[in-house]
Amino acid sequence: MEDLRAQIADAIRQVRSDVRWKPGSATRHLLKRRLRGHLPTDATLGDYERIIQSVLEDAQAQVYVYWHKDTPYVTVVSILQRQHWLVMFSLDGLMESAYVVEHPERYLSKPVFEWVGSLSEVLT
Repeated sequence: MEDLRAQIADAIRQVRSDVRWKPGSATRHLLKRRLRGHLPTDATLGDYERIIQSVLEDAQAQVYVYWHKDTPYVTVVSILQRQHWLVMFSLDGLMESAYVVEHPERYLSKPVFEWVGSLSEVLT
């Protein structure tokens, strides 16, 4: 887990400095967040990425590993504007998604999520 923890910290630092999406997926994710009411209908990609950055700057945010088969994805959860935002990306810093989680206790207790620690702990 220590090697994975170092990779997680590196990935967080990478996304903090540059939010990168798979080709064509940024617009699709933005539209989905608007349709689900997570973002205002006039929100821009810049607005969406500022939320992602805010989550990744919150020292109290909670860091998890989401396991898809044998592949780990970094997952960071923070409360912004009274909503639990979840930001997920690969170990190489490529965004998967960012969205509001309605029932975080139930959602994050699924076996595919493994709690790592607070963001401040992970980055030290």
